[in-house]
Amino acid sequence: MTRFFIPAAQIRGNQVSLEGADHHHLLNVLRKNIGDEIQVLNGKGEEFNARICEIRAESTIAELCGSTGRQTEPRLKINLIQSLPKADKFEWIIQKNTELGVSSFQPVISERSVVKLDAGAKIKKQERWQKIIKEAAEQSGRGIIPQLKPVLEWRQLETNFPPGLVLIPWEDEQIRSLKAVLGEVRELPEQLSIVIGPEGGFARTEVERMAALGAITVTLGPRILRTETAGLVAASASLYHFGELD
Repeated sequence: MTRFFIPAAQIRGNQVSLEGADHHHLLNVLRKNIGDEIQVLNGKGEEFNARICEIRAESTIAELCGSTGRQTEPRLKINLIQSLPKADKFEWIIQKNTELGVSSFQPVISERSVVKLDAGAKIKKQERWQKIIKEAAEQSGRGIIPQLKPVLEWRQLETNFPPGLVLIPWEDEQIRSLKAVLGEVRELPEQLSIVIGPEGGFARTEVERMAALGAITVTLGPRILRTETAGLVAASASLYHFGELD
């Protein structure tokens, strides 16, 4: 079943209006017609079956046929704080972690990040990243579109230290494993932030400053993982630990 996230303003009573890119995709890519069924999500975790009842020049109108009752969102809210990697790796990171169940993404520029973005580039990147997240959420059966936060410099991240449990997978940590640290958590944290470094890793001073604010360094095992792999592994292990992959 084809799924679309629709702004609440486009849902009126028992009808929904699909506009812009959704309208184009529905008609010109999927070749849907009157009578065809789709699924509509309001971004609040609610999902509805709908049937196309009218096709206009600029929009498609569908009638809601009732809630699907699906519950796909994990109770564990994971915030992936990812140092921006080179090329298009970040696009892969947000796509796969959206599929997995990550709730929000915080891109940061750390000391060893090769990527540097000016104001204009940040806007263009944000728009593209948001589109990738939305499409991945629709395709993977998510109940919400994960939040994409504005790009921060590392110092700004320290100033806006996230709430809840903050973990930093770090190659220099030799004692505390992710499994051991999660095993000490007695209640589901209000949020789990996972902080991932760039290709060259974190500068020691960055880790020390975050640790002073309450972050916990952990090891993901004896092998060094790539920046695009580490977050996915840590998020997967965390969801499994809290029973979110049952």
